[in-house]
Amino acid sequence: MIIVPTTQCQPGMRIGKAILSEQGRVMIGYGVELTQFMIRKLVLMGLDFLYIEDRETDDITIEESIHEETRALLRIVLSKIFSKFSATSSLHGSSNTAEISTLLFEGITRVIEDMRKGRHNLVSLTTLNMVPATTLEQHFCQNAIHVCVYATKLGMLHGYSQKELTELGLGALLHDVGNIQLPAKLLLSRTKLTASEFVEIQKHTELGFHMLKEDMGIPLLTAICALQHHERINGSGYPHNLQGTQIHEYARWIGMLDSYDAMTHPRAYRNSIAPHYALEILYANAGTLFDIKKVTEFRNKVAIFPVGQGVKLSTGELGVVCRHNTHIPSRPVVRVLTNERGEKIKSPFEIDLSSSLHVMIDLI
Repeated sequence: MIIVPTTQCQPGMRIGKAILSEQGRVMIGYGVELTQFMIRKLVLMGLDFLYIEDRETDDITIEESIHEETRALLRIVLSKIFSKFSATSSLHGSSNTAEISTLLFEGITRVIEDMRKGRHNLVSLTTLNMVPATTLEQHFCQNAIHVCVYATKLGMLHGYSQKELTELGLGALLHDVGNIQLPAKLLLSRTKLTASEFVEIQKHTELGFHMLKEDMGIPLLTAICALQHHERINGSGYPHNLQGTQIHEYARWIGMLDSYDAMTHPRAYRNSIAPHYALEILYANAGTLFDIKKVTEFRNKVAIFPVGQGVKLSTGELGVVCRHNTHIPSRPVVRVLTNERGEKIKSPFEIDLSSSLHVMIDLI
């Protein structure tokens, strides 16, 4: 199986993994043959990549960070939170906080269990074949799950205890919960925010803190993550212009990861950027906006080119990432499938980019 940019897919290719809506419903099932109409539709929907069946890569196993059942449970509880607390909900929804709290702890416990069973000691990108968020609720759920996955895995690799992983995971999952009490038109605006609109947006940190502290029955540190995730170590963040270690360690992780996720996923007002460029931006701001030790740890542990990802090399050859080098995750092993003229190679071969330093990945 190979991960292919949707714009490069051809009619007749078969789906290697079901395409899901943001709600987790199957839109196109496994093994379905793509048509030109389907490809155009998926491009218009903003789906950047597809899992495609491929004989030359059928031995490559693409391992998800968490099980789909776990992801579905997180979507359920996040939807309940949105329904109960959003600015447009009536009588604050029908779910009680005890039910929501129980589901939150169950969800985070499953995330931790899934990741402990994973084979790789790397932070992997989240699901690629999912329709991008278009509504405030979809954006809230998608961003929450992405940041939760990154943060929990990094916390695990960092050596946090079960209790600490639960606190960090919940903080990551709920870091932007205050946004759901803001007007959707403000958060989904396609134009640059005015000064007064930006002040309004900034209120989501304190709104989230009070929601979590007073209503949700979860650890105080989770609420502090919601309050502090936009603080920056040079004091330029908000709401309290905290500096350095005045910002809780969990919030420093989450602030960095939230920024990375924002850059690598499209927003109403801009397109996404490639993961390796986003990582460069994080590193350029390490020591000023972000904790340099945490950026370095993320850089050393994130698999920015996931197994199965189709890539173009600086040699002009096309291939697929077949495995990671845990000591240099940004330099994977690539199975070369076509030559520089785009012709299929009769005997595909593998190139280890950790030892072939003159070869670069030019294009995802």
